[in-house]
Amino acid sequence: MWKGIDVSDNQGVIDWEQVAAAKVSFAILRSVRRSGKTDYQFSVNLEGCRKYGIPVSVYKYTYATTPEAARQEAQQVVELLRSHHLTGTMVWWDVEDKDVLRPLGAAKLTECIRAAQEVITAAGYGFGLYVGLYVYKERWFDFNAFAGTRLWIARYYRGYRTMRFDDEPDQKYKPDVDGDISGWQYTSCGEIPGVKGDVDLDIAYEDPTAWSQPAVDPGVIYTVSVADA
Repeated sequence: MWKGIDVSDNQGVIDWEQVAAAKVSFAILRSVRRSGKTDYQFSVNLEGCRKYGIPVSVYKYTYATTPEAARQEAQQVVELLRSHHLTGTMVWWDVEDKDVLRPLGAAKLTECIRAAQEVITAAGYGFGLYVGLYVYKERWFDFNAFAGTRLWIARYYRGYRTMRFDDEPDQKYKPDVDGDISGWQYTSCGEIPGVKGDVDLDIAYEDPTAWSQPAVDPGVIYTVSVADA
């Protein structure tokens, strides 16, 4: 197993030298905000990861309610990655907004996700799904349509109690899904040197450097985000 963090400008300025010294194996950076603008700390965070040799992937929290909007969001991510000369990078499509996405229904949401996937993979980047365990259990969309896609799932078994990076999460609380997952976000209240305040902590069940390669179709691996207290 590999341990890492996912971050955005919500964490402010990060001391990546300290993060690297804590033996982080990977970092997942927010790419584009809802406005379409780049996450305010993306460039600095990417520079820090590159300097200290931390493998990087990115995520995009989607609000798209139509395939056209999903393609636009995906293209924004592609353009950002290209502008930083990133190739083959994994893009985690974050599907968890209860107010915007759940009311769409499974068929329409599946269509939106598929549209984003087509744009990202056509550009040569990897595509994975990040969802909360409740999204999976409630079947917001057709997970079978993304068989072979990497899956990253969030389940916060200790609620909102602080967990240190060097604490080992209890594997008996690993998200229970049909098949394997690539990652588990096990707390949103993590603590690690170099980051002020709370940070999401994650476990990867495969070498994160493999995330820099597009997933082979078919055969999807899921990753879920969202607390399942």
